[in-house]
Parts: sequence; structure tokens; C-alpha cells
Amino acid sequence: MKKVLVALLVLAMCLAAVAASAHLTGVKICIDPGHGGSDPGAVGNGLYEDNINLDIGLRARTLMQADAATIVMTRTTDVYVTLQGRCDIANNAGANRFECTHCNAFDGTAHGTETFCYGSGSANSFDLRNKINPEMVAHMATYNRGLKTASFYVLVNTNMPSILCEVAFIDNAADAAKLGNATYRQEAARAYLHGTQSHYGIAPHDPTTTSIIIDNSSGSFYASANWSTGTSSTDKYGTDYRYRSTAAVSDQAVWTPNITATGNWSVYAWWPAGTNRSASAPYTVTYSGGSATTYVNQQINGGKWNLLGTYNFGTGTGYPTKLSCWTTLGYNVMADAIKWVKQ
Repeated sequence: MKKVLVALLVLAMCLAAVAASAHLTGVKICIDPGHGGSDPGAVGNGLYEDNINLDIGLRARTLMQADAATIVMTRTTDVYVTLQGRCDIANNAGANRFECTHCNAFDGTAHGTETFCYGSGSANSFDLRNKINPEMVAHMATYNRGLKTASFYVLVNTNMPSILCEVAFIDNAADAAKLGNATYRQEAARAYLHGTQSHYGIAPHDPTTTSIIIDNSSGSFYASANWSTGTSSTDKYGTDYRYRSTAAVSDQAVWTPNITATGNWSVYAWWPAGTNRSASAPYTVTYSGGSATTYVNQQINGGKWNLLGTYNFGTGTGYPTKLSCWTTLGYNVMADAIKWVKQ
């Protein structure tokens, strides 16, 4: 009997270790920060809902990307996106899950957190709701208003399991004090991460892998006015990408990371594929002591991270990755996103 108990204990420890080491690899999540632009949403206690929603959504994106998930955002800035537009972004991207962030408002006394799914939705919609809501209540230390159903437009018209979380009441003083606090907004983002991990059978954890992602909309990206902005490709990273006709000129798109730790980092590129793309797009990675150019075929392998190589870096901003348009004429080179992962 003792041997059996020991064996079971070892098995349990092994299973726990596997669960704890698992990540959201292969999962594509659409994060939808509600409202934006001309539609600020609810207003209370000096706060605007659209700003709170966006900040939480961007924080959740960073955490989930660090846990190897692929993230699609319905917006990354303070812009207006229609309800159907939000659904189209998620549906066209082939997202596996849709997670919508809102803040509630009523009469100033109502407070707490509640999470919705579509009443006629899939079992996975109900499970995602059931996993995220208790995490949000625990992380935000809010009153639990419960698990609910509703026929909200984005829940009905998205093709994947979807939820909408009302994080807290912006017109309630106690709740608003948390929504206005960056520490609590980070906790809300962690709630989305942990709830999603639990939904996928992964032990909730904070990512330990150090990674940096720079999208073409980031302040750490530069391209001249000769690079156009595109949105039509469904396998893009985020909401848009940059592209340029190939030409015998030096006109590079540049991603400049702030490397946080000395050592080896793997560098990945993301591009939207297509038949009019360059089959020899030249990415140049600057690393400690030199640089290396890799020619990639952007006609294939779009909509995912593609390894350019693993290199040694020092710390700081002296290690840009560049994409040149100087290659075979008659095509476009696509500048979308670059990722660095510490090894």
C-alpha cells in the first residue's frame, strides 16, 4: 500500500509540474476593449471607461503574449470601432476566444464584478465565463455580482466562444478608486490571463519567459512615409501592417527593442502572407559584435511567428532589427511585428 501511495504522489507531482509549465501556445485570443474614440462609454469619478478598458486590454495582451498566445486586438488606441467591426476583426482573424472588457455604471451605489456569455452560446463560452469571473473578483477584490447571460451584440455575432466582463462600476467611488489605479488594472489583466489559462486546463501562472514584441504601431517602430499602412490581410498581427514596393533604394523599416538582459535572444518576425509579397525579404538583426541578414519568403508562413535566428545581445536600445525594400523588384515587403525571446 505504501508503494502505491508513493507512486500516486509522484504521479500527482509530475502532473502538477506539467500543468504549471504549460503555456497558451497555439491559442489565438481576440481582446476587445469596449468603446473608444467618439464613444467614451461610462464616465465617473474623473475616469472614462474607454481609457480604462484599453489600458486593461493592452496589459492583458502583454501577459498573454508572454505566455505564448497569439493576440488580436479590436483596437490599440483611442479610436471608435463599430460593434460589427469588432466581430469582423475576431471572425476574420480566426480567433479561438473573444474576451471583451467593460466597466459598469448605474446609480453610484451599485458595485462589483459580473461576467456575461451568450445564453445560447457554446459550453466553452459558459466555461470561459465561469473561469474568468472568479479570477476577476479575486484579483480586483470586488463584490461578486455573479455569472450572467445576455444577448450583447459582440457575444451573439462572434463565431468563437465569447465573454464580456464588467470589471467594476466606474461611478462607484470604491470601485473607481481601483479602476483608476494602475496596480489594480494590472490585476484585472492577470485575471484575464489566469482565467484563460484555467479554461484551457493550464495551472494559472504568470509568465516567466522574458519577451519583447514591437508592432508596427509601436513608438519603437519607424518607417518612412514611403511605407503604406494596410489593414485588409486577415493574418496580420494586431490591427494593421506596413508595406512598401521593392526598390533599389535604402529605405528600411526599423524595430528597436530595449533589451533588458544580456545573453542569447531568439528573434522572430510576423508578416501577412500573399502572392504579391517578396520571396526574399531581407531582415537584418543587429546583435553584440555584428549583424546578420536573413532572407525570408513572405508569400508563405503568414500569420505566425517565424524564427530569424538566435543571437547574443547586450542591454539597451542599440540592437535594432531592420527590413529593407532592396530586393527583387515587382513585389511588396511587409513590415508587421518583431518578437525577441530571452533564452
